[in-house]
Amino acid sequence: MDNIGQLIKQISNILINDLNKRLKKYDITFSQLQVLLVIKDNSNICQKDIAEILKIKHTSLLDTLKILERKKLVIKNTSKDNAKYNELLLTAKGKEVLEHLDLGKDKTQELMAETLGYTDVEEMLTKFKEVLNKLEEGVDNGV
Repeated sequence: MDNIGQLIKQISNILINDLNKRLKKYDITFSQLQVLLVIKDNSNICQKDIAEILKIKHTSLLDTLKILERKKLVIKNTSKDNAKYNELLLTAKGKEVLEHLDLGKDKTQELMAETLGYTDVEEMLTKFKEVLNKLEEGVDNGV
């Protein structure tokens, strides 16, 4: 019996493995890329907020941040307003890595939209976001 959750997990694994292969030349992984993009889009963001945005455990994020700091892609600064609050910033090297990435050339989203019958990628992304929002709201899954 086919199960949508299992199929989505298999698709996710293939997509992440493929992206990790392509990111090797930048010496980063998909998980690290996600963190870099969140920091890029949210100036002076803290660890807790990154974990919430990515919907991951804070402990998982700490390991990724240590690696990104060791690679000199991000730095932690203590907030001027609150000494207990660490803000994360991209370094010049981190910004350079993101500038070299051309995520728009990824044909996977176009393939998925076409295969699923959407007129364009934006329509598909909107529908996927709707599903995610409903799941986050706690729709009863019947299990």
